[in-house]
Amino acid sequence: MKAISFTTPESRGEAPKRTLVDVPPPEPKPGEILVRVHYAGLNYIDLEISNGEHQRTVARALKNSPMVSGIEMAGVAKTGGERIRPGDRVFGYTNIYKGPWYHAQVVATPEHNLAVVPEDTSLEAATSILGGALTSINALERIVHLKRGAKVLITGATGSVGITAVQLARYIGAEVTAICHSSQLDFARSQGATHALAYDKEELPEAGASFDVVFDTAPSLSFSKAGPFLKKRGHYITTMPHRDVAGWARSLFSSKKWGFLLEHDTDEARMERLRGLVADGAFSETIDSIHPLADADAAFERQLRPGKRGKILLDMREG
Repeated sequence: MKAISFTTPESRGEAPKRTLVDVPPPEPKPGEILVRVHYAGLNYIDLEISNGEHQRTVARALKNSPMVSGIEMAGVAKTGGERIRPGDRVFGYTNIYKGPWYHAQVVATPEHNLAVVPEDTSLEAATSILGGALTSINALERIVHLKRGAKVLITGATGSVGITAVQLARYIGAEVTAICHSSQLDFARSQGATHALAYDKEELPEAGASFDVVFDTAPSLSFSKAGPFLKKRGHYITTMPHRDVAGWARSLFSSKKWGFLLEHDTDEARMERLRGLVADGAFSETIDSIHPLADADAAFERQLRPGKRGKILLDMREG
């Protein structure tokens, strides 16, 4: 089978070289399901690995497996377990630090990482929703318990996390203000944003605007910059807390709250919650582009460019 791998950099700070390799299919361990992957997504951590970050993690992982990228996928189960049956269409998320990683045509993954794709949802749509939706559910349902009528500001609102956050906030009944590239303003409104602002034109909410939640998915703000837009007990959430440690410190002495999330893993309950929301229409297909596995370089290059509209996918069905 074909898989994406990376060479170990010869010197510190040097970016690893991405390569397409032939490897034997994995043997599933007890509790794992063998999946023929049809589509896999690109995530920010895949881009960081490609840019030379996480070198120790990559070097350690390469000792056990050639795959060190890919945390979300959808395909068809080749083996079964307690919930998953052979032939089921499934989608899955993995541990971003430990794997097993999914940029391969066949993967073996713990059953609790998987859920059955709803009947009326395509595999490519399921892949496009997966990682962003899990992150948005964690932010808006678990951290802030978003209620109908709440006001939410979402940055990076047409990226893979941002667009699912817009969709989920709309589903809950919140009023959404989206910040995105100027080319995507109409798209953000079509997904549920009441207001849309262009970051490339340096547009921000008007003075006096206040929000219950600022969800900084880009992230392009900080706790300090978001503060003027937050209500007294409003909540700022960042997807990259390591970039705003000062914000966490300030929040300790503020009535406004600083929250962070990093969806580093999943479990059966989270996957089933996601499946239920997808089946109920909370999320819809958000595909920016689909690239064949043989042209993975083009997919990674697209991930770097601004103005994305949802998830970038790799078609894993052919090498």
